[in-house]
Amino acid sequence: MFDLKKTLDAISAKWKYKLDELSPGVYRMDVALKIDEDNWRYQFVNISQVADRYFGEPAVLLTSRCGEYSTKVDLYLLLKEAGLNSQSTFTVIPDKRENGSPCEAIICQAAIPVECITEALLDKTLYEVAFNADLVEEKYFGGDGN
Repeated sequence: MFDLKKTLDAISAKWKYKLDELSPGVYRMDVALKIDEDNWRYQFVNISQVADRYFGEPAVLLTSRCGEYSTKVDLYLLLKEAGLNSQSTFTVIPDKRENGSPCEAIICQAAIPVECITEALLDKTLYEVAFNADLVEEKYFGGDGN
Protein backbone atom coordinates (compact mmCIF):
# COMPACT_ATOMS: atom_id res chain seq x y z
CA MET A 1 0.00 0.00 0.00
CA PHE A 2 1.26 3.47 -0.94
CA ASP A 3 2.36 5.67 1.99
CA LEU A 4 2.41 9.33 0.89
CA LYS A 5 4.16 10.65 4.00
CA LYS A 6 6.92 8.05 3.84
CA THR A 7 7.47 8.70 0.14
CA LEU A 8 7.58 12.48 0.60
CA ASP A 9 10.01 12.06 3.51
CA ALA A 10 12.31 10.05 1.22
CA ILE A 11 12.16 12.67 -1.56
CA SER A 12 12.69 15.46 0.94
CA ALA A 13 15.76 13.73 2.38
CA LYS A 14 17.17 12.92 -1.07
CA TRP A 15 17.10 16.53 -2.30
CA LYS A 16 17.15 18.32 1.08
CA TYR A 17 13.78 19.94 0.33
CA LYS A 18 11.87 21.36 3.28
CA LEU A 19 8.66 19.39 3.93
CA ASP A 20 5.81 20.61 6.15
CA GLU A 21 2.53 18.93 7.06
CA LEU A 22 -0.01 21.76 6.84
CA SER A 23 -2.86 19.64 8.17
CA PRO A 24 -3.37 15.88 8.45
CA GLY A 25 -2.51 14.40 5.05
CA VAL A 26 -1.81 17.77 3.40
CA TYR A 27 1.85 18.55 2.76
CA ARG A 28 3.89 21.42 1.35
CA MET A 29 7.35 20.93 -0.08
CA ASP A 30 9.76 23.77 -0.87
CA VAL A 31 11.40 22.60 -4.10
CA ALA A 32 14.82 24.01 -5.05
CA LEU A 33 15.24 24.92 -8.72
CA LYS A 34 18.78 25.51 -9.98
CA ILE A 35 18.70 28.43 -12.40
CA ASP A 36 22.43 28.54 -13.13
CA GLU A 37 25.71 27.85 -11.34
CA ASP A 38 25.15 30.58 -8.73
CA ASN A 39 21.37 31.05 -8.58
CA TRP A 40 18.55 29.02 -7.10
CA ARG A 41 14.84 29.68 -6.96
CA TYR A 42 12.34 27.94 -4.68
CA GLN A 43 8.75 26.98 -5.31
CA PHE A 44 6.17 25.61 -2.88
CA VAL A 45 4.19 22.58 -4.02
CA ASN A 46 1.15 21.34 -2.08
CA ILE A 47 0.63 17.59 -2.06
CA SER A 48 -2.32 15.50 -0.87
CA GLN A 49 -4.08 12.26 -1.63
CA VAL A 50 -7.61 12.79 -2.98
CA ALA A 51 -10.06 9.88 -2.81
CA ASP A 52 -11.94 10.25 -6.11
CA ARG A 53 -9.55 12.38 -8.16
CA TYR A 54 -8.85 9.95 -11.01
CA PHE A 55 -12.05 8.53 -12.52
CA GLY A 56 -13.37 7.63 -9.08
CA GLU A 57 -10.02 6.25 -7.91
CA PRO A 58 -7.57 7.84 -5.45
CA ALA A 59 -4.77 10.02 -6.78
CA VAL A 60 -1.99 12.16 -5.40
CA LEU A 61 -2.68 15.79 -6.29
CA LEU A 62 0.19 18.27 -6.62
CA THR A 63 -0.51 22.00 -6.96
CA SER A 64 1.59 25.15 -7.03
CA ARG A 65 0.33 28.71 -7.28
CA CYS A 66 1.64 30.81 -10.17
CA GLY A 67 -0.22 34.08 -9.59
CA GLU A 68 -3.56 35.84 -9.47
CA TYR A 69 -5.61 35.54 -12.63
CA SER A 70 -6.65 38.71 -14.41
CA THR A 71 -7.77 39.51 -17.94
CA LYS A 72 -4.24 40.83 -18.56
CA VAL A 73 -2.89 37.26 -18.55
CA ASP A 74 -2.40 36.07 -22.12
CA LEU A 75 -4.24 32.73 -22.00
CA TYR A 76 -3.18 31.82 -25.53
CA LEU A 77 0.50 31.98 -24.57
CA LEU A 78 -0.23 30.18 -21.30
CA LEU A 79 -1.88 27.33 -23.22
CA LYS A 80 1.17 27.15 -25.48
CA GLU A 81 3.34 26.87 -22.33
CA ALA A 82 1.12 24.01 -21.13
CA GLY A 83 1.84 22.13 -24.35
CA LEU A 84 5.45 21.72 -23.22
CA ASN A 85 4.46 19.99 -19.97
CA SER A 86 4.70 16.22 -19.58
CA GLN A 87 2.75 15.41 -16.40
CA SER A 88 1.33 18.77 -15.38
CA THR A 89 -1.06 21.42 -16.66
CA PHE A 90 -2.39 24.85 -15.68
CA THR A 91 -5.83 25.77 -14.42
CA VAL A 92 -7.69 28.56 -12.63
CA ILE A 93 -9.06 28.01 -9.11
CA PRO A 94 -10.89 30.09 -6.50
CA ASP A 95 -8.38 31.60 -4.07
CA LYS A 96 -7.92 34.43 -1.59
CA ARG A 97 -5.58 37.39 -1.51
CA GLU A 98 -3.39 38.01 1.56
CA ASN A 99 -6.10 40.33 2.95
CA GLY A 100 -8.68 37.53 2.67
CA SER A 101 -10.64 38.94 -0.25
CA PRO A 102 -11.61 36.44 -2.95
CA CYS A 103 -9.78 36.13 -6.24
CA GLU A 104 -8.91 33.46 -8.77
CA ALA A 105 -5.40 32.05 -9.12
CA ILE A 106 -3.57 30.27 -11.90
CA ILE A 107 -1.93 27.11 -10.63
CA CYS A 108 0.17 24.33 -12.06
CA GLN A 109 -1.18 20.91 -11.11
CA ALA A 110 -0.75 17.20 -11.68
CA ALA A 111 -2.65 14.15 -10.45
CA ILE A 112 -1.04 10.71 -10.30
CA PRO A 113 -3.29 7.67 -9.80
CA VAL A 114 -2.26 5.91 -6.60
CA GLU A 115 -2.29 2.53 -8.34
CA CYS A 116 0.44 3.78 -10.74
CA ILE A 117 2.57 5.86 -8.38
CA THR A 118 6.18 5.19 -7.54
CA GLU A 119 8.66 7.27 -5.60
CA ALA A 120 10.51 8.06 -8.84
CA LEU A 121 7.34 9.18 -10.64
CA LEU A 122 6.25 11.36 -7.71
CA ASP A 123 9.75 12.87 -7.50
CA LYS A 124 9.82 13.75 -11.22
CA THR A 125 6.26 15.07 -11.23
CA LEU A 126 6.88 17.15 -8.10
CA TYR A 127 9.86 18.79 -9.79
CA GLU A 128 7.90 19.41 -13.00
CA VAL A 129 5.03 21.09 -11.14
CA ALA A 130 7.50 23.31 -9.25
CA PHE A 131 9.52 24.13 -12.38
CA ASN A 132 6.50 24.99 -14.52
CA ALA A 133 4.77 27.00 -11.79
CA ASP A 134 7.95 28.99 -11.22
CA LEU A 135 8.39 29.57 -14.95
CA VAL A 136 4.85 30.93 -15.32
CA GLU A 137 5.14 32.92 -12.08
CA GLU A 138 8.30 34.61 -13.37
CA LYS A 139 7.13 35.12 -16.97
CA TYR A 140 3.54 36.27 -16.35
CA PHE A 141 3.54 37.66 -12.80
CA GLY A 142 7.01 39.08 -12.25
CA GLY A 143 8.44 36.45 -9.90
CA ASP A 144 8.06 35.49 -6.27
CA GLY A 145 5.33 36.91 -4.08
CA ASN A 146 2.45 35.79 -6.25
